[in-house]
Amino acid sequence: MATDIELIEAVLQGDVDRYAELVNRYQSATWQVAFGLVGNWEDAKDLSQRGFVKAYQHLRAFRRDAKFSTWLYRIIVNECKDFLRRRARQPQVVALLPDPEADGFVLFDVVDPARHSGQVALDHELARQLSEAVRGLSLQQRTAFVLHHLRGLSIEEAAGVMRCRIGTVKAHLFRACERLRERLAPYIAGGSEQ
Repeated sequence: MATDIELIEAVLQGDVDRYAELVNRYQSATWQVAFGLVGNWEDAKDLSQRGFVKAYQHLRAFRRDAKFSTWLYRIIVNECKDFLRRRARQPQVVALLPDPEADGFVLFDVVDPARHSGQVALDHELARQLSEAVRGLSLQQRTAFVLHHLRGLSIEEAAGVMRCRIGTVKAHLFRACERLRERLAPYIAGGSEQ
């Protein structure tokens, strides 16, 4: 399997079809990052696609000493920020998060296979509440949380994507976790009694 750098070099040398390999490699991850930030699956797919187009258009600017995934996530995050700014200026109909029973697009899967079947509905409700709570975080907190906890980026990598200091990412993560803990306390306490 070719490395990201090898694929980028092939694309820059004229084998543009190799870019599809990069798209396939990172498509799911970019959708997840975008969904975590904008909370709508269709918008997330569109923003991810725009990010891939922008990355392709600026591929020559990519520094070979950096990780492609970090560079790509930065582009996706910036696309999401621009989208959210535009959306904030427009009248908006507030929609609930997608129902896990309908299409499964929530940020987290909290179903515990060891639990009895009666617990599954409660697990889905917790997943919905957790997803909604993440959407209620500030954009910076949500970005740090999604990159670090959902995508598994190190704090250093998240700082690179967010273009801020490591300490700033840590502060956003701390505040995000505190807010989530406060918001989800009734669900966590209720679940521990069972």
